[in-house]
Amino acid sequence: MAETLKIKLAEILKRKKFLVIMSMIIVVIGLFLISYFAQAQDNVVELTGKVEAKEVDVNTKIPGRVLGIVVSEGQEVKAGDKIAKIDDRDLKTNESQAMAGLAAAEGDLAKAAAGSNLVGQSSGAAIEKAQAGVMKAEADELLAKTTYQRTVELHKAGFASDQDLEKVEREYKAAQAGVQAAYGDLNTAKASLYQVDVYNADMKRAQAAIDKAKADLTLIKNNLAETEIKAPCDGVISSLNVEEEELVSTGMALMSITDYKNNWVNIKVPQTQLNKLALDQELTVHLPGSDKQYTGKIESISSKPEFAAARATNDRGEKDIISYNVKIRLNVPELRPGMNVYVKF
Repeated sequence: MAETLKIKLAEILKRKKFLVIMSMIIVVIGLFLISYFAQAQDNVVELTGKVEAKEVDVNTKIPGRVLGIVVSEGQEVKAGDKIAKIDDRDLKTNESQAMAGLAAAEGDLAKAAAGSNLVGQSSGAAIEKAQAGVMKAEADELLAKTTYQRTVELHKAGFASDQDLEKVEREYKAAQAGVQAAYGDLNTAKASLYQVDVYNADMKRAQAAIDKAKADLTLIKNNLAETEIKAPCDGVISSLNVEEEELVSTGMALMSITDYKNNWVNIKVPQTQLNKLALDQELTVHLPGSDKQYTGKIESISSKPEFAAARATNDRGEKDIISYNVKIRLNVPELRPGMNVYVKF
């Protein structure tokens, strides 16, 4: 009996010893896990930033009165949609004047071209006729001169009368006058060619006027097209800055369009943590006060450092805090511009 009690007592002591050892092992493992997770938590970086989205100001190239605005704030638009209209009446008047100027210049060109062709053709014929006249007059003069010289010799020898000599002398002088007259006609015919130069100069001026009128007309048509304001991109009308009948100037922002589907967040990462990040790395973005999480992807890491607002103090031996901007692409319409979010990594 006593022996049995001793055996049972030994078993109980053995079990207690085992439980003590197991408890100690559990405590050690627990302390190790607590230390591990505490250290891991210390290595987690949490940075905040504000959501930004693509926003485009819709400016007017043409000054004038706003005749109509066909959108309202919060309305969704597509690229190319008509959203406003600027008064185009003055431009249409300018267009009519430019078209009239173009027609007048084209008329001047046609008139100068016709005059040039007409004078050129008539002058050419006149010159040819005058040149033929000169040749005939010179031939007649040569014949009259030869006849006169022969008659003089005959008159000296007594074979020609005074009347014969006087006759051939008159004919010779008349032939000389005919040569001079023929050259005068030739010079007159050649002078008419200068009128062709005048017409050609008129043609050049008319062509320059045509080119200018066409350029003016193209500019006016382009400006007329600009009076119809169209959405430059897809998005939502986030603000209207003008009202109908209001006068606007060149470059004035009529409204803003925000593409909420094209958004991102910028965070400032200290240089000591930058090595944890890489392009195209996915990060979880958290919305404060909510259990919602969003996945973003690093789109760019700035190569230009930024100095944080907090500056070092020399007495503590600290150095300037340098950070780098990291852009995280979201493309989540639910996250509106200006919302605060935070990122852990």
